[in-house]
Amino acid sequence: MWGVLAISIAFVICGLLLLGSNFQVAIVTIAFFGSCAAVAGTILRRKLRTNAPTPDRVELLGGIALRPSRLLIGGIGAWIGGLGVIMFVFGSQYGLLLLGLGLGMAVLGCFILVGIVVGWLPTEYLRFDPSGITLGRRRFAYMVPWDNIAALSMAEINHNPVILIQLHQPERIEVTPPQRMAQARKELSRYGLYGAHVLLAPVQYRMDASLLVQALDRYVREPHARNELSARLIGA
Repeated sequence: MWGVLAISIAFVICGLLLLGSNFQVAIVTIAFFGSCAAVAGTILRRKLRTNAPTPDRVELLGGIALRPSRLLIGGIGAWIGGLGVIMFVFGSQYGLLLLGLGLGMAVLGCFILVGIVVGWLPTEYLRFDPSGITLGRRRFAYMVPWDNIAALSMAEINHNPVILIQLHQPERIEVTPPQRMAQARKELSRYGLYGAHVLLAPVQYRMDASLLVQALDRYVREPHARNELSARLIGA
């Protein structure tokens, strides 16, 4: 990732040098590789923070539906849409492939922004209760009891930290509404490639993955600690 950052910065510098002689090529180069540099820098910053010392005890907020950050999703949508517009408007010298890619990114960015405005996005949520973890989806939600969690582990997918949860009995979940059980079980089978049944992406909720997995592990190993979630629920 350090190499990606260095190469991206080098291309940005080249783009700046081209501004006076070839504005269209320069602006596309700066926008594209500047975005690559920003992504690489964000990933490296997160990894450096992960190496920082962690506290001895981590608690979660119980009884409240935690949703992905609308600001984060909206920012990503604006970035994708803006970059797409720049590539489409100024990328004629790069050929039809880049123009098509730019148009697709512009449409995707607009769709994300519209989804945020009208309430289509985000649709998912997490809730931590004394009984277990509830994962909300667009048309259903399912609850995984703490005692049904067999193992927790951290991994990376596309340079983003994720938490993988393996269950003792995948069929022992509570689905709301019950008629959506088939969809819930289909989701549990989706992550078999990673050796898990449930996948959590803490970045979506602006949560630190290492701290979250530490808290989850404590609630799995120490049943009495789950009362903290009940207390938070009463005080909510």
